[in-house]
Amino acid sequence: MATVMDNMTVKPLSEALGAEISGINAAELDDATFDKLRDVFHENLVVVVKDQDLTPAQQTEFARRFGEIQYHISPEYLMKDQPEVMILSNEKEDGKFIGLPDGGSEWHSDHSYVDQPTGYTMLHAIKVPKDGGDTEWTNMVRAYEALSDEMKSRLDGLIGIHSFNRMKNQSLSVPVRHMNDPDYYKRSPPDSFHPVVRTHPHTGKKALYISPRFTIGIKDMDDVEAQPLLDELFAHIQNRDFIYHHRWTVGDLLMWDNRATIHLALLGVPEGQARRMHRTTVLGEVPF
Repeated sequence: MATVMDNMTVKPLSEALGAEISGINAAELDDATFDKLRDVFHENLVVVVKDQDLTPAQQTEFARRFGEIQYHISPEYLMKDQPEVMILSNEKEDGKFIGLPDGGSEWHSDHSYVDQPTGYTMLHAIKVPKDGGDTEWTNMVRAYEALSDEMKSRLDGLIGIHSFNRMKNQSLSVPVRHMNDPDYYKRSPPDSFHPVVRTHPHTGKKALYISPRFTIGIKDMDDVEAQPLLDELFAHIQNRDFIYHHRWTVGDLLMWDNRATIHLALLGVPEGQARRMHRTTVLGEVPF
């Protein structure tokens, strides 16, 4: 059921998580409306603001209202005249992709491989294919709450090891475009260490903070013990009861809270259909 808050209409996206907001222009929010939007965001973890026609500069300024901009590790995909914005696209110019063509094709939380990961991510849909290109999110608060008391006790105090380098993750393949580029993974920062269960700084809720893409082990635990535990958790967090599936529409400004969600780009866009998204990320805090 939709809820009307002044000029802002809010309705749930799914039972798992998420809310849709309509009736506002993200580029022209007064402080009171922005505060309400932020509260809805923290409560629902994923929010899509419909029918937004934002320039990259306007998207950047909107993101800055949430905090400090965080830049991606791959500078070749940043917009040249607005480097706060990263381009995700399967389009090519002069035979080269204009943006990251296949980002997020494994479940992950953005930038968990650095000491101070992303708090919020915002994706603005510029071009949407007729087929494919959907995205899914898992509610990691619900996933944690659904664990047995025994498993919660087992996870208490454990520290996950996160790495950008695919070569350290035996379950992942290396994209073809990087196979002949030995310098690509040299840019990978040192591994980071974060609690397997973290606490949200605004809501106080606990959430699992692991992902198949970036979590490669558990500190001070042999792989023979750590990997089966991680595999059990990875299977658990992909339970459909925790997941929202989004079919994009041009003008969607979709935001998610990386502290309490992971997401997956489903790809599958047929040849000849264009997909282009503009991404901004906001720095979070050191997980605790």
